[in-house]
Amino acid sequence: MNWIVNKKTMFGVALLFATSFSVNAAKYSFKVANADPDSKVILTWRATGEKDTVNIINGEGIIEKKDFKAQYVIFAFGRSSRMMYLEPDKDLTISFNANEFNKDVVFQGANAGINTYLNTSRFKRQNFQDAQKDEKAFINHADSIYHVNMTFLQNTPSLPAYFVKIESQRLKYLSYSQFPLYPSFRKYLLKTDSLVVNEIYYDKLKELSEVNGALLDCPEYKDFILNSILGQMLKNGKAADYQQQFIDYVSANVKDEAVLEYIVDSYIYNQVSNNGIDNADKYISFYHQTVKNPLQINRFNKLCMQWEKLKKGSISPTFSCLDINGNRVSLSDLKGKLVYIDVWATWCGPCRGELPHLKKLEETFAEKEIAFVSISCDKDKKAWEKMVKSRNMKGIQLHIGDDRSFMDAYLIKGIPRFILLDQEGRIVEADAMRPSNPKISELFNELLSK
Repeated sequence: MNWIVNKKTMFGVALLFATSFSVNAAKYSFKVANADPDSKVILTWRATGEKDTVNIINGEGIIEKKDFKAQYVIFAFGRSSRMMYLEPDKDLTISFNANEFNKDVVFQGANAGINTYLNTSRFKRQNFQDAQKDEKAFINHADSIYHVNMTFLQNTPSLPAYFVKIESQRLKYLSYSQFPLYPSFRKYLLKTDSLVVNEIYYDKLKELSEVNGALLDCPEYKDFILNSILGQMLKNGKAADYQQQFIDYVSANVKDEAVLEYIVDSYIYNQVSNNGIDNADKYISFYHQTVKNPLQINRFNKLCMQWEKLKKGSISPTFSCLDINGNRVSLSDLKGKLVYIDVWATWCGPCRGELPHLKKLEETFAEKEIAFVSISCDKDKKAWEKMVKSRNMKGIQLHIGDDRSFMDAYLIKGIPRFILLDQEGRIVEADAMRPSNPKISELFNELLSK
């Protein structure tokens, strides 16, 4: 695939971001009516992910910020959030009612016009259901969303020219945010694994996919380009050696070093975070060949060290929980059996989707030395008890309560999560196949035959 790079645009955006740095401080004042005594405003600087907390005392809070690039910032109050654009040397006062944060926010200061625009606009976005459209209709709909957003920007008076250029880039990737996900969304909506996407879709995706490191200050671009590269890589299917497929593809098609480093850091970090370091040697080697940022390297190395304790053959972290009958069960009680653990919750749709498959496995291996352990992380214990009893769920049903030590030890960030241990309590797979995967039965039989 050939990526389109507009040199004129690249230079212009690079200049805009490069010249926005200042050593001078800007002061941001928050005036909050009806604020609770312990109220806080949280600022998340989108270019870096850095967070600042502003304590609201007697209805007011102030923060001074220096040495930063002009950028979009998310400011959150309670469970709601809004977006601002903050610049060095430009003070801003933000006023709102704590009880009506979702209604009116008033900006006063040097770039009040920019922030009023950001907070009074109703930007259009693509959504999941748009993938029901065929390729031509999907493209036309995405183009129309972009047109509406750009029209609103262009018709907003008194916005500085430099901001309009930057905002135009953000709106482009905001408008087309779901575009790279069209094939996977469409497969899901049509309930099919065999789907041939018309080339007009990939032609449009290629047109949108500008590989330009100067755009990495825009989070919308970062999300878009990562999904776009992965989507085009999988255009002809997933190779048997998926790690090598990823390495070969990005090496051949992402020539901008900054974008390549971002893609490799984001994708491989996520893969190791979710799946561990077993069989990840190619990923890890390629990561260290590509990523040069010391902070990112240290972050990745720390993650790998955490997963080192969960490698195949390591002694498993233990648990000690109450079962559905109020009896305490520990991992040591199950020595001598294979242990297949399901970490789940009643509110988790994918977890519930695995229950019929888990039940079938339990029935198939009922006479074998396998302990099927379900550990609920429900905060609502009564909801867990009700489901276990109403569905007559078998196996060892445990409730972890407020003790998250087992989940933390296994670096569990999403459920369901399945774990397979051998008869000595050693890890076979820290992120095991789900019951719905037919190959899990083959693995059980293989381990039982040893």
